[in-house]
Amino acid sequence: MKTVNKVIGLSATLAIALAVPLSAEVLRPELATSKTTNHSHEEAQMSHNQQLASAISDAHAINQAENWPKPVNPVAPGSDESPALKVVQGFFAAYGAGDMEAIKQYVAEDVEWHIPGRHRLAGTKRGITEFTEFFAKLGEAGFKAEVMMLAANEHYVIDAHRGYSTAGDSAQQNIDLNWILLYQIEDGKIKRVQNFSGNQYASDAFFDSFFAQP
Repeated sequence: MKTVNKVIGLSATLAIALAVPLSAEVLRPELATSKTTNHSHEEAQMSHNQQLASAISDAHAINQAENWPKPVNPVAPGSDESPALKVVQGFFAAYGAGDMEAIKQYVAEDVEWHIPGRHRLAGTKRGITEFTEFFAKLGEAGFKAEVMMLAANEHYVIDAHRGYSTAGDSAQQNIDLNWILLYQIEDGKIKRVQNFSGNQYASDAFFDSFFAQP
């Protein structure tokens, strides 16, 4: 009798198994793990995208020109007589006049000028030729600058300014940001410069878009 019951029970189990197909996850547990992993990855990507959007929005908001009034005299007290500052001011004057030959008077032949980012103009411009080619490109975009602060010692100058382009057809096609430049002066000329953008996201987008034009 026990043997008969076992046979009947086994038959019932088989009947249920045949009537109700097993899910793929039961047959292959690794599929369930894969789905969970993919879901977690999607959530992480969504969170990252939200954080990125927030960072871009914050960078745009803080760079608004009205937030940064320009002083009458941007030179920091004690910097007025700095020889290094006079070199940078001479460079500014030549650049403002669009005089590339005059600019060369203030820049070392082996200058290194670093532009941050992942855009078309990013990287270190080495030597006077790469340097002048870079500034010629900036000229195409119609870049202007309004200095907010200049501070200097014997060898270094810090320049904080509003820099904006004017060649785009609309405000959306131009860029308007705060920038900080650190100049190293050697033997009366600009030897090395590091440039910091107030909104690297916007910088990358602008330079890639503007200089992609034929």
